[in-house]
Amino acid sequence: MLSRSLLLAGLALLFATPLIRAQDKVAAARRGLITDAPTVVQKRGGDLNIGITNSYGQPLSLSFKANAGLPGFVGNPQPTQLPTNGQASFAVPPEWAGRIYVGKTLNEDNTKIEGSWKGVGTGFFDVSLVDGYSVPITCSVGGKAIFGCNKELFDQPCQGPDHAMDDGAVCHNAAQNIPWGPPSAFFAPCAGASYIFPKDDRATQGWATAETEMSCCVGTSCPPSMKQGSFKRDFVTAKAPSLMPLARRLAERLNGAS
Repeated sequence: MLSRSLLLAGLALLFATPLIRAQDKVAAARRGLITDAPTVVQKRGGDLNIGITNSYGQPLSLSFKANAGLPGFVGNPQPTQLPTNGQASFAVPPEWAGRIYVGKTLNEDNTKIEGSWKGVGTGFFDVSLVDGYSVPITCSVGGKAIFGCNKELFDQPCQGPDHAMDDGAVCHNAAQNIPWGPPSAFFAPCAGASYIFPKDDRATQGWATAETEMSCCVGTSCPPSMKQGSFKRDFVTAKAPSLMPLARRLAERLNGAS
């Protein structure tokens, strides 16, 4: 029969183990090494499910904002961290409009997944870099990547009118308040695929099917969207066509008529 001392030692070990694990977890979370994965929200009929996969190679921060006066996210998710290779799922109800901020830090200039959901078959979404860029994102519906850009824009310097924020985690977009752009050299590689200036409506993608699942992937290994490369114009160096040939022809016609 076990002695009283051995029994007490066993009970102490049994109850201490979960406590030690919890303490280690809290300490690691404070150091930014691990965090709890976001809760997967079960969508209801008519809701749109937005899945996010972190293929970026490091933990990412997520935060959420619904437009004022409209329904919010199902379950009211709070800012959280998505581990490397982690997945999270969020649901939005009909008549929702808003955005999910995704980046290495919590910053309002992060890359955003934004749009509106009216109900089954009426979704309009884009990946927005209007405020700034933090990570590359593409989103798929029905198994096809239909918007966003998987290019790592930090492969080139964030400089000139644009400027870095959060120790280089975000590049602020200087075209933030310029309705028709054009984008700077930093943002130009994603022109047409991501929303880069306030009136960049070509980057918005809608669908009119029964799809109620949208999956977004963060990282350069994510599939490129069908919008990437579809706009060949170089917005940075393009110039307006010269009016001199037209003026010359008009002058020749006038001289011939005199």
